[in-house]
Amino acid sequence: MDKQERVNTIVSILKNKSGASIKELSHQLDVTEMTVRRDIKYLKENKIVQVVSGAVIYNGSDPNENKQDEYDLTTQKNNRASEKYNIGKLAASLIEPNDIIFIDIGTTTAQIIEHIPSNHSVEIVCCTMNALIEIHKKGFKDFILIGGHYRPELQMFESREGLDLISRTRTTKAFISAAGVNAKLGITCTNSCEVDTKNAAINCALEKILVIDSSKFDMVKSTYFASLNDFDAIVTDRGLSEEWIEKIKQLNISLYLA
Repeated sequence: MDKQERVNTIVSILKNKSGASIKELSHQLDVTEMTVRRDIKYLKENKIVQVVSGAVIYNGSDPNENKQDEYDLTTQKNNRASEKYNIGKLAASLIEPNDIIFIDIGTTTAQIIEHIPSNHSVEIVCCTMNALIEIHKKGFKDFILIGGHYRPELQMFESREGLDLISRTRTTKAFISAAGVNAKLGITCTNSCEVDTKNAAINCALEKILVIDSSKFDMVKSTYFASLNDFDAIVTDRGLSEEWIEKIKQLNISLYLA
């Protein structure tokens, strides 16, 4: 088996599992662990996998696949990166000590964790691998990961048991993402599998905060999950139009511009 065949086999294995160790991959491929480490290094450099606490995780960004028409969390991370960074920083400033927060799927919401002060005593509820990685980087110990079936293109875990856990967990603030906001058709996302998780988080939060960059306003995606009136606050960037600023004020929703 040559290098390309090994790499393709590793990606195939990781797609079908939530993660695998170097030792496990070495055994399945019948090669040395050193060979696997070199292959993993190549895959990491091409942003196809990541290593978390010793486990190799497929992150859904295989460049050999044609995913132009699909939402992929890893590729979305680079879109409007500076706006998302600033939005995450501003959203994090709304978090108070002893808050219990829900972090939704998305690249913008994951930025929030990076900016939470390390000395804040907070409990974090999340359902995605990228949020878990940020939690690990910051060294937060008090968190709940909603487990279940792993969707690599979204880096999201989902299950009926996970939804039950969200429904039983009360949070002080839920930071919710979206792919589109339209005055007539409400707030939408790209993937129907997100809806139940978003709604459960919204229903169990004291304060609901929409975290979204300004390019998503006036956009409509296929899956509706909430109306603007369901939110207490919106955090976005300064590219938001004056028309939208006025609409949000009329709805008595707090608006924060990064």
